[in-house]
Amino acid sequence: MIDSETAVSLRLGIITGESVPQLTDDGQALRRKMEQHGVESTPLLWTDRSVDWASYDAVLFRSCWEYHTDPEQFHTLLAELSTAEIAVYNPIVAIEWNMHKSYLLDLSAAGISIPSTAVVAAEDEISLKSVMDRQGLSRGVIKPAIGASSTGVWQCSREEAAGNDDRFQSSLRRRDLLVQEYLPEINAGERSAVFMRGEYSHAWNDIPTINDFSAFDETDLAYEPTEKIRRQTNKVIETACEQIGCRPTQLPYARVDYVERGESILLLELELIEPYLGLVRTEEGVDRFASAVTDLLAELPNRSSQSTD
Repeated sequence: MIDSETAVSLRLGIITGESVPQLTDDGQALRRKMEQHGVESTPLLWTDRSVDWASYDAVLFRSCWEYHTDPEQFHTLLAELSTAEIAVYNPIVAIEWNMHKSYLLDLSAAGISIPSTAVVAAEDEISLKSVMDRQGLSRGVIKPAIGASSTGVWQCSREEAAGNDDRFQSSLRRRDLLVQEYLPEINAGERSAVFMRGEYSHAWNDIPTINDFSAFDETDLAYEPTEKIRRQTNKVIETACEQIGCRPTQLPYARVDYVERGESILLLELELIEPYLGLVRTEEGVDRFASAVTDLLAELPNRSSQSTD
């Protein structure tokens, strides 16, 4: 960990979006804690083309929630960060892989349990009913392959598919889509487990509203996954790192979203770009996250051994 009395003043850029230019409550709490670690952190808009990225020692992606609205510009940002030769967290390779939800198929092929999932490429000439028939789905969930939160997510039964095909085709003309199996287990809640540098930190369970599976009106903060469930969520992160060629310790944060079927998980999402981490929901969340980030900064070449003298 960086010693705030001897370390140089490190500059950390925290990447955010236009909806929260001064960061979320979590982000602001992190900034205050980073100051105690001797790190100067600054919120930076991911859409701001005037930022001199090379003037920072590292950047941390956090609340760039709008990135899915302009993936081309977001890819441009990643390319600029690559040439700036600064540390990026999560690593760019992880962000690029995690952007398109086809990563779920990579994880499935490696043994992670996911809902039945089909990736339909933009402009593919196929009907929604054909996709659902091919998967044998009685009810499906349709979502953008590059998306955040529940934007653009909807569901329908196989009987409703023909009547919803215009909606499906309209979306497909603009983007790749996922068609997934609807999981009734979602009624018991979408669970989220947060990991920092590969170590479990905390979890919660979001209970969906009665009439909308993608909206939540209650959060069970007392939810705590069993040891068996923790091992499975940790396995998701380990498997992802094997796919992209990094180590779990290189990820200051990861959020695993899932439902439980018996004593096993079905992975909904692995969030490596801009997930809400619920830091202020747990007593030690901010401390753990600040420590994870500062420990990574301390490993930067020619940084942790320098002094202000």
